[in-house]
Amino acid sequence: MTARRLGRTLLLAAVLGGAARTDAWAQQVVLISLPASVGFTVTDVGQPTGGNPDPTTISFTIVNLALFHVLRVGVKADADFVPPSGAAIPASRVSWTTSNASQATGSSGTMSTAAFTDVFETGNGVVGAGSVDVHWTLAAPGPSIRAGAHVATVRWRLESVVP
Repeated sequence: MTARRLGRTLLLAAVLGGAARTDAWAQQVVLISLPASVGFTVTDVGQPTGGNPDPTTISFTIVNLALFHVLRVGVKADADFVPPSGAAIPASRVSWTTSNASQATGSSGTMSTAAFTDVFETGNGVVGAGSVDVHWTLAAPGPSIRAGAHVATVRWRLESVVP
């Protein structure tokens, strides 16, 4: 059995708001729960592997957003997986789909080390609780990948934006 793990550190790259801080920006409040980690237990390097747990749920409670703003959440890998030895698994081998979105619209995507990829966006004027389930997949890593723990750190971007 070959095991791989995608460790996900909660590093918030951006908090709600833009470059300029204003009183309205300071009053925006969102409570959010993000997955701490997703693991992939690869038993066949020639087949894709689903993440564990499946799904992971991102939940949020919007207390206050600026008028006409929505909450947009994206994710980006800091780098490719760090292997125990040998070749690294590219972060782009990880993709996701979303389901069961409540008060938001989920977006399927592929992990990138170059840019944030959106995971979901709330509807305009949403106040209150919502969530989205995320189903992670690691594409077949290939035969050159060695057994052991492979770890990638990701950043979450939380934005208050006018759509």
